[in-house]
Amino acid sequence: MKKIIYLLSLSLLLISCKKSALDNLNEQVPNGTVLFSGNFVSNSHPTSGSAIIKKDATGKTFLVIQNLNSDNGPDLRIWLSPNTSATPYQEVGLLKAINGDFSYELDSTIDYTTNNRVLIWCEDFSVLFGHAVLK
Repeated sequence: MKKIIYLLSLSLLLISCKKSALDNLNEQVPNGTVLFSGNFVSNSHPTSGSAIIKKDATGKTFLVIQNLNSDNGPDLRIWLSPNTSATPYQEVGLLKAINGDFSYELDSTIDYTTNNRVLIWCEDFSVLFGHAVLK
């Protein structure tokens, strides 16, 4: 019985540690006026690339991630926060890929002026992979 419980626990652990982000993605990123930008720096994992806030001709606002290169991990998220401890934070979405170019449309509830740090955050382990400061 102990073996069965151990095997079930191990199976659940392996399933929960699935990789969430695609390896590579190159979406067509929106054109528009650059409002803020910053370069990713590494925290717990090697991370590079840039984060850009753009407003397009229709007035929509986007967070554009370009030339991202990061490690993969379970349950990686894009969060905006006023600091790197992620307290408080606003979630933008799941990390779409660990390499490449992609974007997220931001709704009006996202405050990228106060929450001017773009975090790549592993929610399962509360680990900051890397961040960019928007200026």
